Amino acid sequence: MILSPQTLNDMPFFDFHLHPTLKCLFSEDDAANNHVKLSPWTPIDTRNVPFLLRCCSDFQYILASQGNLAQLVYNDCNLVCVALYIPEKDMLTDKMITQAEQSKLGVYLQEKKITKIINGNPYQLLMKDDWQTLTDAAKFRITDKKIKVIRRRADYNENDRNTLHVVFSVEGCHTLSTALQNFSVPDILKNLDTLRGQLSLLSVNLTHLENSPLCNQAYGMQFLSNDGFKPIGNGLAQGGRQVLQYCYTNKIMIDVKHLSLTSRLQLYALRKTPEFQAINQPIVCSHAGFTGISINEKADYLYNQPRSFTAGYTLVWQGKPVKYGSSARPSFNASSINLYDEDILEILHSGGMIGLSLDKRILGFQDYEQESSGRSDYPLETEYVSNKEMAGFLDPQGTGNAVTIGQAFEDGKCLGWDEILDEGTVNPSLAEHHTRYFMAHVLHLIVLAQNEDSGLDVNRVLQQVCIGSDFDGLINPIWICPTADSLEYFKDQFEQDFTDFADESGVRLPNDFNINTFADQLFFENGKNFVLNRLDVLNGVA
Repeated sequence: MILSPQTLNDMPFFDFHLHPTLKCLFSEDDAANNHVKLSPWTPIDTRNVPFLLRCCSDFQYILASQGNLAQLVYNDCNLVCVALYIPEKDMLTDKMITQAEQSKLGVYLQEKKITKIINGNPYQLLMKDDWQTLTDAAKFRITDKKIKVIRRRADYNENDRNTLHVVFSVEGCHTLSTALQNFSVPDILKNLDTLRGQLSLLSVNLTHLENSPLCNQAYGMQFLSNDGFKPIGNGLAQGGRQVLQYCYTNKIMIDVKHLSLTSRLQLYALRKTPEFQAINQPIVCSHAGFTGISINEKADYLYNQPRSFTAGYTLVWQGKPVKYGSSARPSFNASSINLYDEDILEILHSGGMIGLSLDKRILGFQDYEQESSGRSDYPLETEYVSNKEMAGFLDPQGTGNAVTIGQAFEDGKCLGWDEILDEGTVNPSLAEHHTRYFMAHVLHLIVLAQNEDSGLDVNRVLQQVCIGSDFDGLINPIWICPTADSLEYFKDQFEQDFTDFADESGVRLPNDFNINTFADQLFFENGKNFVLNRLDVLNGVA
């Protein structure tokens, strides 16, 4: 695995979305079972991943400590937004998790603690575990580094390279509930009110991966099959609108990651009403990937007619859009958990921020494999869409016209297996290829801003994108940056390759574009400035 030099960088790093304490959540001090609370400073030992999973899958990389506290501070991550999160019940009760508890992974997935989470109060567990584990980090610390929770601009010191400065988001309103799968809006708002009094809360994801009565989610769970992860709702329900209005009234932003397409479109429409225009806050997507296409193009990338199930969801297979580069072209993931062009423009026009995920599936990467869907020439992304939202998914303009399926395959706009084979095996020694997937996202942002109808200034847009890695969640990271240890190497590679990639793609960069200046903005300055400005807003300074 590629590691960056352990030297002081010219510029520190920022991350808009990560979970440095999540891998500790499933453990506690339990002398009777010879268990101890895991330290957020200590990496997961992937030798505990069962042999077959290590050899036949990427699970050792998914389960690895991609961004624990030691990795973050030692690699000059000076300012981060920590996502406060309690896993959903359908995740914790899945057979895959219960089997892992009985394996060597049981040292990390302690059955007794997981049972407490399932039967307990998520908000209380959040404050006892995630929050307390982070703020009491000195209890675990084995280094000279430290954590500092900041509430205002004056609390922050960019030159203090021994300190990780922390602000917060909440990933999913189920985390604010009093019991898993109990979505009492009054309880959520009460806990939200208490929470924002204790810390700097920048944003809230209304939902995460599991069905919620507040709003419908985009399908995002790839390795667990429980039906609870397959969307069956219809946009923003009244409870979701109540939480939205509370957040905006209290200057808390809404993170649109994990919202279904219909939910997002309804949110954008609400923002244009007189009621919301007076309280609107910037829109953010903290750990994003792009579809690379417009909402109106999505039917072109469907392989065949969607298949509806009586359980309330529809199965769709989607091709992978290709727009930039030559051979081999990086692709996008067209699933609706990612941002369509219209989503991106809404965020940019709102003055918001996009954090780019470092999850290789979200960024569109596809390993070569035997395709099981019956299509031998193209890789396909599997997605489930709520039956109630399917008409709007296929025809978002509501024209009522017949929808043409799959035209992009005929027009050569989808990645094929032949191009993937041309790439060769992507592993740490060939990690630079993953950089192309990340660069394609940055290039797409520039292309959208350069469109004469966008109403955007490209130089301003280049200040509205940052890193939102999702490290120490359940992501399968790109090889160019598998952990925070590789951030400096990743940044250096981006600086070396980006202008050449733009030339190869036929995209003209702004006349005054400087790759070194932009890399500093992308990896640190943009996120830092955005967070400090939001702290001013929360404290009534701006």
